[in-house]
Amino acid sequence: MNYLKKIKPIYFIIIIFFAVNLLFLDKFPFVHSDEAWLSGLSRHMLNQKSFAVTEPFFDLYPRSPHAVKIIFHFLQIIFIKLFGYNIFSFRLISLIFGTFSIYFFYRLTEIFIDNKILRYLTVLLLTFDIHFIYSSHFARQEIILVFIFLAAFYYFLLNNKSIYQNDENYKKTKVYHKDFILACILGISMGIHPNIFIISLPFILLYTYALFFSSAVNIKNYAVFALTLASFAVIYILISLGFDADFFINYARYGKSLGVLNTFSSKFDSLDYFYKKIFYRVSGTYYIPPIKIQLTLFFFSFAAGLIKWIKDRNKLIFILLISIISINLGYAIIGRYNQTSIIFIFPLFYLLAAKLLADFKIKYACSAVLVLLLILSINTFTAVINSSFSDYNDYLKNISSAVKAEDNVLANLNCDYYFEDGSLFDYRNLSYLEKSNLSFAEYIDKNNIEYIIYPEEMDFIYNTRPEWNILYGNPYPYYNEMKEYLHNNTQLIYQFNDKTYAVRIVRYIGEKNWSVKIYKVITK
Repeated sequence: MNYLKKIKPIYFIIIIFFAVNLLFLDKFPFVHSDEAWLSGLSRHMLNQKSFAVTEPFFDLYPRSPHAVKIIFHFLQIIFIKLFGYNIFSFRLISLIFGTFSIYFFYRLTEIFIDNKILRYLTVLLLTFDIHFIYSSHFARQEIILVFIFLAAFYYFLLNNKSIYQNDENYKKTKVYHKDFILACILGISMGIHPNIFIISLPFILLYTYALFFSSAVNIKNYAVFALTLASFAVIYILISLGFDADFFINYARYGKSLGVLNTFSSKFDSLDYFYKKIFYRVSGTYYIPPIKIQLTLFFFSFAAGLIKWIKDRNKLIFILLISIISINLGYAIIGRYNQTSIIFIFPLFYLLAAKLLADFKIKYACSAVLVLLLILSINTFTAVINSSFSDYNDYLKNISSAVKAEDNVLANLNCDYYFEDGSLFDYRNLSYLEKSNLSFAEYIDKNNIEYIIYPEEMDFIYNTRPEWNILYGNPYPYYNEMKEYLHNNTQLIYQFNDKTYAVRIVRYIGEKNWSVKIYKVITK
């Protein structure tokens, strides 16, 4: 018992967070095709023993190899080896990084918040936040980037104290290996996701600010940081060129399709729309947690923080404000506005809100956080319960009752966890039939497809076109031919209903029992 008393409460929080979230890791949120997309490529890399490959389920949909995500794929490959190819394995990666993020968030509260009780309450705000939980479950890279940002942010502040406090000893000693290490942390992370640019931007702006207005950074510090970061960018570019000699052309083409190459002014004008969509939970296929409460808190926290900084020039508040602005600037520069990236601002805003509350009497500050914690807890519990419609394993079991894992299928990518590598061909390919001079029948024959797993959403997308063309491309050129082929060249062998996985459009998930029909190809 005496030993337990010596353990800091943060470790209990971390253990409980991990254990509780482990219980519903593969239940919330519903499995998204992005998760299968990323892990499917990782499995293919493992089987082909090469990072210079593209997704096997996209044979017509344009893809080209690059090095920008190879660290992430390497992580997934390790977990395939350890736990097999299933959704739990890959979500476990996210949960581990989400759990470690809590530790570095706590270390940051030690810098920003003096009162120990308020620190722990602030940590609890993050752990009970529905979007943080969602990101810690979702098998994408965002939560890994959150971990990297928090670790790097803590490292930066720990080693540049004169930016926010008077530290005469630090001013007398100039070291450059710390700038190198920070740049290495960010540079290596370029192999996680291109959004590393977004979370690196606060450090670039803080270094620039410190160069001109603080003794923490001189021109040599700045040069070491910038040149090291640039060197990693060059390394990843060279590796990508080794994978694909037309890397620049292909990556630019892909970026253009996502709006990345639009003018900055047009991308910046979309920033408020990005927030409105998240506030009102407007989405195509991504689950957006209910975060109106958080976004409202963040808005008033930013306004109050700005007023306080103007009034008394608090350096720590300035650091948080400039970091928040930098991340939003990163959103605008990239311009893709993926909803999942909104998590990058959450830790900063919770730190800002707690820092502002710390100016009040501690009992009032803690009471305010406790009320907010209660509200967030209810919001999270309600969101998790209300988003549970169908079990993913039941979806795969239904498919397995009619199709073998090694059979070649045309299907939605969200069922890839059942099939063997190279067996599944995704519906996104069909919008490129015309460009490839292929008919639907020729495509089926070309890939030796034996079964067509047909979700009802295909009919819905066609009947409501062009509203949902973004999912699989325009279905008009091939839809009638596909329906004719299903009628004349296949046999319906199995049908089941699923409220969640028979439709990818979030707005309609759970609205009704959507059907999934499995057809066996009988004439090729």
